[in-house]
Amino acid sequence: MTYEDLPDFIDDRKRKEDLVQIDEEVDTYLDMTWILSEEERAGRGRSILFRHPKGYDIPVIGNIFSTESKMNDILGDTPFNIGENLRNLIRPPKESESMIGRGLEMIRELGGLRPKVHDRLPGDHIVAEKVDLERIPVCTTWPDDAAPFVTLPVVITKDPVTGIKNAGMYRMQMYDSETMGMHWQIHKDGSRHFQENSEKGKIMDVSVCIGTDPLTIFSAVAPLPEPLDEFSFWGLISKKRMDLVKGQSVDLQYPMNSEIVLEGYVDTSETRMEGPFGDHTGYYSLAEEFPVFHVKKIVQKRKPVYPTTIVGKLWHEDVVIGKAIERLFLPLIKLQIPEIIDMNTMEEAVFHNMIVVSIKKRYPGHAKKVMFSIWGTGQLMFSKIVLVVDPDIDVHDRKQVIWAMSTRIDPSRDVVIIPGTHTDSLDHASSLFNYGSKMGIDATRKWKSEGYDREWPETLQMKKDVDERVQDLRKNLNL
Repeated sequence: MTYEDLPDFIDDRKRKEDLVQIDEEVDTYLDMTWILSEEERAGRGRSILFRHPKGYDIPVIGNIFSTESKMNDILGDTPFNIGENLRNLIRPPKESESMIGRGLEMIRELGGLRPKVHDRLPGDHIVAEKVDLERIPVCTTWPDDAAPFVTLPVVITKDPVTGIKNAGMYRMQMYDSETMGMHWQIHKDGSRHFQENSEKGKIMDVSVCIGTDPLTIFSAVAPLPEPLDEFSFWGLISKKRMDLVKGQSVDLQYPMNSEIVLEGYVDTSETRMEGPFGDHTGYYSLAEEFPVFHVKKIVQKRKPVYPTTIVGKLWHEDVVIGKAIERLFLPLIKLQIPEIIDMNTMEEAVFHNMIVVSIKKRYPGHAKKVMFSIWGTGQLMFSKIVLVVDPDIDVHDRKQVIWAMSTRIDPSRDVVIIPGTHTDSLDHASSLFNYGSKMGIDATRKWKSEGYDREWPETLQMKKDVDERVQDLRKNLNL
């Protein structure tokens, strides 16, 4: 099951008693987002619908992705199962299968890949008489944020040469009633389209969808390999074709189920200071120059709902999104780096700062080979620290990971520092913006062929027959 639109998701939350509806007025300045934050910190994670934001007539929904079970509902399955299905797409026929049978299976699996494009807006949509962003209940999350920020926009651009479209998730600062900051970082596809248009001296069309079905929002965050676009990815997961509609004033297409769409442009010669913003790193990202988005037209449902999310410290829903991405893409990552048994992009390290992988080492220096493979694979390139462990270590058990990291390394031999590398734009510790270093830690047992001449001690482990006998005794002794 995937949701038709945002109201369909809200109705399902009601049926599952996972929705809190607040009828009292709540301020979008700090109060609303802190209510959402405290709901997650307390471990309940219910979605919350604010029916009457103070000073606005558009309701606000938050905590859309706040629990694992909710994410499974949005995806229609567990992330890992979906990843296995995607991996299955490119497998050759088994000996017991016919080519025709395998071909028909692939056709069914790829049936949703190409979206349907419509010329006209649905009947429940209108074009606003006036561009006025201040009618939208955009929240301010943290006290030192420069302004209210749209935190769940699906920003649609396209390559000026190939025409391939991209739907990305980039926060957007409210400047005034007609302009916003466009925080697409240098490594993102939106920024690449901006640079390509800038080289041609072109003004680029941009559409911003605020409030689509949750799977579309998730797709905009997913680290997809080219040339797979987010709308085709949505079709692969939902197994149906997405409905897109042509823009009213832009040469772009966007999801028909959008609650609010901002059609406009970015002048590639114009930038403005954007930020600070309380980010998922737990720090304020500092003010930097970023492009400016000018809104030409607002298309919306007659009764739209505005979605918001909070980023900050560890209990927020970006942790749930991050772990879903990890599990979903693990089977595909293992296709590219088959040595990997399991991986953990650690939420305490805000995902991109540290990744732990387990491998079955086959040759000297194998752990270092895996490190460099990770740094050369898609958005794993942002991993600042890569820790490689043996198969006997559960990468999701912090105690085991720290035990291996502290007992299986000699720092001068097993820690690799790579200077002069790219970094995530939100890495505040690097000396230069977007430029710093990497660290790899080989926490595997060392071999003689790797220069280790001592005898490696055996790990403590009880005999199997003793363990079985003691378990029976514990039952008999009510232990």
